Amino acid sequence: MNLTSIKPRYDWVDAMKFLGISAIYLGHLGAFAGKLYPFVFSFHVPLFFFAAGFFSKHKSKVNFIQFVVSKGQRLLLPYFVFAFMTLIISSLGAGISFGALKQSVIEIIFGIRNAPAVGSLWFINCLFTIFIIDFIFSRITSNPVVLLIISLIAYVLSQTVLGHNPLVDPKWIFNVDSALAYWWSLAAGRCLFNTLQNSKAFSKSVSGAVLFTVLAIITAYQLFNSSSLFLAVLQKIQPSLLSYAAIGMFNNIFTTLSLILMCVFIAKGICESNYVVSVGKNTLNICGLEYITKALIPLFIGLLGLQFTIPNPLAAVIYACICIYIAHRIGVWLSDIVRGPFVIK
Repeated sequence: MNLTSIKPRYDWVDAMKFLGISAIYLGHLGAFAGKLYPFVFSFHVPLFFFAAGFFSKHKSKVNFIQFVVSKGQRLLLPYFVFAFMTLIISSLGAGISFGALKQSVIEIIFGIRNAPAVGSLWFINCLFTIFIIDFIFSRITSNPVVLLIISLIAYVLSQTVLGHNPLVDPKWIFNVDSALAYWWSLAAGRCLFNTLQNSKAFSKSVSGAVLFTVLAIITAYQLFNSSSLFLAVLQKIQPSLLSYAAIGMFNNIFTTLSLILMCVFIAKGICESNYVVSVGKNTLNICGLEYITKALIPLFIGLLGLQFTIPNPLAAVIYACICIYIAHRIGVWLSDIVRGPFVIK
């Protein structure tokens, strides 16, 4: 059975992925990005899971093994290829010992977020895990709203019963704990796709202008204050509620979803750019090449006798754009020439 049947492409969805990968590259520059650093971490990973949910309807005729093999070829194979490519380059640059090399291989196999050898690649295996969890529960119920409710329960449990917060301190192999915390964003993307695609609220209309204004205010507050507008309002009207864990969990979902929906508006405005759409289609390769690109560019600058610095957030944005452009060109070359795990789909 061919599990990679042709699906329609929507340029605004690829433009969303462009915004997501741009946010990831920028966010991983840390403090060099200024206020943009905490801002992009408010939404960039859930944005990709949200977009992945758009086309995640499971076919009843596909069995579990077929599904795992299909997603493994699409996600796990690139994860391991990019992880070991990154390990080889980092090892050549740092001259690490055999013991450190062995530890890195173990980290790659377990794939847990925050492990040095895994880096930003954790997102790929976490997406695989979310797909598997989602598939298992889709055999229980195919109702997307019910699946969303179940995923929200999983999020609450991940924040209350695990003994650690998997959003910041995951501990389980292949980020199963993080997957439980992020699954809701994929389920929400599946539920909202038709609305995002067809509703006048996301088009040039009066309702669209109102929604855009509200989301713009929430986004601007999050960017310039590095905090949630919802919590700021609650602080003014009922500060005692801030001590409840449920308020924090609701705020995380509300703020994340608001910023993602703002990205939908922006994506629909920039999706006529061929370059934006092309980068959006190539985000898996660009994600996999992030460490390699960011390691080699400063190296080449140093070979020219120049000093590499990022003096301010504007320079960080420019540097992130350069890195994305180079990673995109490499990714296109790998897709055209090498193919295999690098093929752009």
